[in-house]
Amino acid sequence: MQVISSYGVCCTIHQFNNPTLLSTKQAEFIKHGHSRNWLFQNKGSSLVHKPVRFNCARIAASNFGNVDELQSDYPDNYEEEDIQVTTAIQIKNLTEEIKHMLSSMGDGRSSVSPYDTAWVSFIRDTNINGSSERPLFPSCLKWIEDNQLPDGSWGEELVFCIYDRLLNTLACVVALTLWNTSLRKRNKGVMFIKENLSKLETGEVENMTCGFEFVFPALLEKAQKLDIDIPYDVPVLMEIYARREAKFTSHTSYCRIPKDVIHTIPTTVLFSLEGLRDLDWQRLLKLQMQDGSFLTSPASTAIAFMETNDQKCLGFLQNVVEKCNGGVPHSYPVDMQARLWAIDRLQRLGISYYFAEEFKQLLDHVSRYWNEEIGIFGGRNSNFCDVDDTCMAIRLLRLHGFDVSPDVLNKFKDGDQFFCLRGELNKSPTAMYNLYRCSQALFPGEKILEEAKNFTYNFLQQCLANNQSSDKWVIAKDIPGEMQYALEFPWYASLPRVESRLYIEQYGGADDIWIGKTLYRWYEKCNFQHFGISKKYLLVSYFLAAASTFEVEKSRERLAWAKSRIICKMITSYFNEEATDWTTRNSLLMELKGFHDMSKNSNKTKEMVLNNLRQFLHQLSKATYEDLGREIHHQLHNAWETWLMSLREEKNTCQEEAELLVQTIYLSAGHMKHDEILFDAEYNSLSILTNKICRMLNELQNDKISADQWCSRTTGSSKATDIELDMQALVNLVFGNYSSNVNQDIKQIFFAVAKTFYYTTHITEEVINFHISKVLFQQV
Repeated sequence: MQVISSYGVCCTIHQFNNPTLLSTKQAEFIKHGHSRNWLFQNKGSSLVHKPVRFNCARIAASNFGNVDELQSDYPDNYEEEDIQVTTAIQIKNLTEEIKHMLSSMGDGRSSVSPYDTAWVSFIRDTNINGSSERPLFPSCLKWIEDNQLPDGSWGEELVFCIYDRLLNTLACVVALTLWNTSLRKRNKGVMFIKENLSKLETGEVENMTCGFEFVFPALLEKAQKLDIDIPYDVPVLMEIYARREAKFTSHTSYCRIPKDVIHTIPTTVLFSLEGLRDLDWQRLLKLQMQDGSFLTSPASTAIAFMETNDQKCLGFLQNVVEKCNGGVPHSYPVDMQARLWAIDRLQRLGISYYFAEEFKQLLDHVSRYWNEEIGIFGGRNSNFCDVDDTCMAIRLLRLHGFDVSPDVLNKFKDGDQFFCLRGELNKSPTAMYNLYRCSQALFPGEKILEEAKNFTYNFLQQCLANNQSSDKWVIAKDIPGEMQYALEFPWYASLPRVESRLYIEQYGGADDIWIGKTLYRWYEKCNFQHFGISKKYLLVSYFLAAASTFEVEKSRERLAWAKSRIICKMITSYFNEEATDWTTRNSLLMELKGFHDMSKNSNKTKEMVLNNLRQFLHQLSKATYEDLGREIHHQLHNAWETWLMSLREEKNTCQEEAELLVQTIYLSAGHMKHDEILFDAEYNSLSILTNKICRMLNELQNDKISADQWCSRTTGSSKATDIELDMQALVNLVFGNYSSNVNQDIKQIFFAVAKTFYYTTHITEEVINFHISKVLFQQV
């Protein structure tokens, strides 16, 4: 929280946990570049400040400025936790704002389309007497008058796309001319069109708006009838006319769709009816959606109403104009798309854990309107669906415990290829990218997802190689970067925090101090270098934990994960280097259990191993009890003793390490593991499969098969194939049955641990170093 004092300087408020300070706020003033220390006291609802001595230790007060200037009533070793109220309040406010947006999403929100708003404004009010005419929806015309951009155009202000600007501007100029209003703005719009028409020659085809070569000429014809002064015979326009006429006169299709099909089943053409001609409107009315629209398009529905006077069309238009206050979007409703993309974006930004309750409500809505026969569209109850929304729904519903089949994707398959919309001329890279992401969440035996995965992988590789990743549906900062990441780091190897950190840049903090105060100090104290454990291994261990369990409140689980990995490394290194027989390994286990050393071969190294392990288990048990009031000492010891027994009997030192990590993380979170779970068939399947996967991944890493070979599927390695099949089976166990006896939290931990093993096997050391730098050290 920031406060501006009467001196006109800015301060940041901090609060200490000391009970004697609960009614005060500590603050730092920055004045003329120098820190000054003040005490703020509550006085009613306001804060009054005065310079005072700090009522805390100098070591704590040093957070506020020059320690030499500070007075303290406490000794230097008095430690207080300093909570940054600024950050806490900002996070809370932003979280509440997002929660409100999610819970009040309704029909979804999208930006106003000047083009669609203009088409709705064309409708005449036929219920008035006399010779004067007026628009049926004057609020649409008013929106056009109020929203011209400074350069005279209408359209997306933040991104200049020539197709978008010219189409929107021409539509708005026609509307103003039709109703003979705002002459100055109309003329300014005409001037923009004249000055920018030539830019169509160099516009990227991938960014051409939907149906442009049909709807733009249709608007030009309207403009010509109204005598709007535009050059109608320039070469670039003649080329557009020619392309349109070629499709109109081919007697076979509009956009590769036979004319008879257009009137028979829902197709993409329903979104651009205003650009077509020679349509049988009575037949087309049978293809209306339940809400009266044509494929949720206000413009298409507007022309349908003008041609048929259909009251269901009118009802849709009245509803959308009222809901949107005159400025209508290009589609309405977009409730399905809005919910799915909101969840996806928040997950990829790494903050979804704030919104678990809201996510459930959003996905309940999507599930309610999910159609297992045809999929979904951007708006509910659509009789026409697309692969983009459908595959996003499959992936998110599946990963949140909903039973959904991917077989519907067969509807978007033609031969050996997949498409977003039937009849499309060019495939959308972003739609194929989302299909690729969906295909990776497959269960064993799901052939359609295997086919989608292979097709989209090759399609996206080709897009990137040919620099053809621009998209007709969306203009984003770094679509190629998103695709490249997805191809290089398959879902099994994509750690959440790495993906979030890079995704922030694609859309568009920690430092070494925190780690230095905890893990590094612990590293030195435990003398891990004696066991060949480097600081780099320490850093990677913390990174894997932090990149997988990154929520603010899960610091204890992160440290438990990182430290467990290091302790395991210490013990296995000791066994490999020091203890080569069963008796010596048994000795370590017996001493941990509290029995006397039966081998009588105790040495300093073994004592070091035992002390480090005991201290770790004691400190973790103590911290969990102090923080959560949960006593995990007995169960934690049992988990580690069970692992040591497996090491005593097995030469493979990776045996059951994954399950040990899972149990330690789970217990450190305060979850109590019931003994019966060890005999549960599903739990046993989870643990056996995860241990097997992680063991094989370690073996594969030792085989030195490169990530490129693995990705290209040319290894011929039966081990790599077995791992992929086992990962599919693990996905099924984790996400395929939310009604099982096994707690979903522990299932998710099994999967998260398996992903870290997959990640370290799949990713090169150079890339891991890059990810560590991005996630742990670079400010966001």
